[in-house]
Amino acid sequence: MTRTNVIKWDDAGPNDILWEYDEEYVRTASTLVVNDWQWAVFIRDGQILTVFEGGKHIITTANIPVLTKVYEKALGYGEGAFKAKVIFISKKQFNGKWGIRTMVKVAEDYAAPVPLMSNGDYQFRIDDPTLFITQMIGGLKTYTTGQVSDFLKSYINEQISQHLARQYYMDVFSNLEKASITAKVNIEDDFKNRGVQLLNLKINAVSTEDEYQKNIYEFQQFRSSGGREWKQFGVMESMADAIGTSGGGAAIGTGMLLFPQMYQQLSQQQQQQAMTQMQQQGANSGNPKIMCPYCGGVNDYPYRFCKECGKPSPKEEALEAPAAKPAAAAAPGGGNEKRFRNCPYCGESLEGLPKTPRFCPYCSEKLQ
Repeated sequence: MTRTNVIKWDDAGPNDILWEYDEEYVRTASTLVVNDWQWAVFIRDGQILTVFEGGKHIITTANIPVLTKVYEKALGYGEGAFKAKVIFISKKQFNGKWGIRTMVKVAEDYAAPVPLMSNGDYQFRIDDPTLFITQMIGGLKTYTTGQVSDFLKSYINEQISQHLARQYYMDVFSNLEKASITAKVNIEDDFKNRGVQLLNLKINAVSTEDEYQKNIYEFQQFRSSGGREWKQFGVMESMADAIGTSGGGAAIGTGMLLFPQMYQQLSQQQQQQAMTQMQQQGANSGNPKIMCPYCGGVNDYPYRFCKECGKPSPKEEALEAPAAKPAAAAAPGGGNEKRFRNCPYCGESLEGLPKTPRFCPYCSEKLQ
């Protein structure tokens, strides 16, 4: 049995979390030297006897009560040697890396699961040596920095994986900073209960497999502003390709039937969006705008002739031909009625009506 009078950890490296004293027996009256950035923990038979803070300590029955004369005599060592583990634990801050792969939902309205691959960094320090040994690393056969680092990495991977599995892929991907803060807040208590203070957690990157990335891209295009029109144009393009490669017959007939309907829907949606945008811009600037019912051009309100196509405004036409109205009323459908694609006042489409009404059914403005 090798005996020494001084127990200390002198050669600690910058990344060393802990160190186990390599002697199996400790003599009473030995000098224990603990640096200010360390703890020294005495363990016997799997139980923690005591924890020493920084300073110089003499090992006696005063600071380790279990050491009694009866115990010393039972060992048979007149000098008072006893069997115990001495583990030094650093109080310093340490850096670590993590990386996971888990399955998550894409978004709230896209429940299909996709693989999420993510990695990042974290900083931690040991906060409570007793909890750290009993709750975190107590099951390890030996205590080395390498083993503890591997165990901590495995533990944080598990915690982050469980947390991110409850999140949406797009929420994490679109705001890594917010996702990092949320993850830290959600798992730091688990570390604290095991004697470790999680100082910082950062998500550096989030990705998925290529085939899923393509689906997510198309989903984002569809849900974005103008996404529905983008999708419909894509369907029309696919139909055009199919018709171009077919031998004719039903495919051509279907294409001729569907293309005008889809194009009309797209045109109406675009016109309505343009009208809404135009009205908002006019209201904000104090200069109201109105759309030409013939070409869709935007003019200042009121206007006499469209600056795009040159045709007169509805009010101008009414002033130029005041006598034409009785004739039109006496002979409906006789050719004097105006034909508008859109209401010049509210922009709503009138193409679905059999003819242009006298008053707009949407805003009640006079059209004839």
